[in-house]
Amino acid sequence: MPILGTSQTIPCCPATGTLKKEGIRDRGENQKDLKKKLDGSCVSGNRNGMEKIKCDTEAVDSSIKSIFSERGDVDFAEQLWCKMKCVSSYQELIACFTLVLESRECGEIQPWIHHGSGSLLSKLIQQSYHGKMEAVSLTGITPVQMLLEIGLDKMKKDYVSFFIGQELATLTSLDCFISTSVDLQEQVHCVQKLHHMLEIMVSCTVLLQFKHESLFPWTQICIKYYRENPPDEKHVFQLPVSSALVKKFYPDSHPEVWKVDISSGHGPKEVKTTWQVSTNPPVEHMMSNNTGLLSDSTVNAGIEEKMYFITVVKCSQVHFR
Repeated sequence: MPILGTSQTIPCCPATGTLKKEGIRDRGENQKDLKKKLDGSCVSGNRNGMEKIKCDTEAVDSSIKSIFSERGDVDFAEQLWCKMKCVSSYQELIACFTLVLESRECGEIQPWIHHGSGSLLSKLIQQSYHGKMEAVSLTGITPVQMLLEIGLDKMKKDYVSFFIGQELATLTSLDCFISTSVDLQEQVHCVQKLHHMLEIMVSCTVLLQFKHESLFPWTQICIKYYRENPPDEKHVFQLPVSSALVKKFYPDSHPEVWKVDISSGHGPKEVKTTWQVSTNPPVEHMMSNNTGLLSDSTVNAGIEEKMYFITVVKCSQVHFR
């Protein structure tokens, strides 16, 4: 067991479950819708394991829904996205945008738009503040792109509001994810990255009860990775965590791998020895020969014997004079 004052790492990679609640219409589904428009167009285990995954998924889903309750500064274009994201046909899409633009030209509506919004619709409305609005032909792929743009704008603002509101990041550190100077496909990728980071932070908060002092550095690790890499939900982040923060999980944990690093000496005389045991043998015949280490584990008030096998033993080079 690691010393409680030491620093450990936990691998973090949220698994995708089946979210059936409508609240956020699953933000992952919104992203899939955006990707489909732009392109033109199970978890296995026993019953108890499935139930645990379902409960965990619902807990994270519920927390995300509460996080993304309606912001107080939602502008006209964002409200329009909430209404139009479920349009059922291309004709309906054109009709909606035509009604909005004509109503604005006639002065029937006085929409408010965030300064700096990058969507074409936002720019047209901002132009109308000065008495003129560029003529736009709602044909071809233009209406679809306009819908994509206001959807991306809305989702990026939501994510930024969460990370800044929770004091996990600054606007400057998130700039690369909310830029409108890149094409729509890249903007979709940026939203996917933000969502993945959100899932990690919410999972660590809801399932592990970690606090801000842990979440902040983890967010910085995720931001640094995604500045340089494409979205990858299967990527496993190694997040540093003090052993004292996870000691409450030890009594009920039955790890498959234990690793011990022992260091002695300093500078050029430092010697580091690594010893790792696992419930999985490095070769199959070791299982039949019982050539492993026995360990007693308490499981459901009973004693269960586990066999551990030495899988890694290494020592740094020792210099002799």
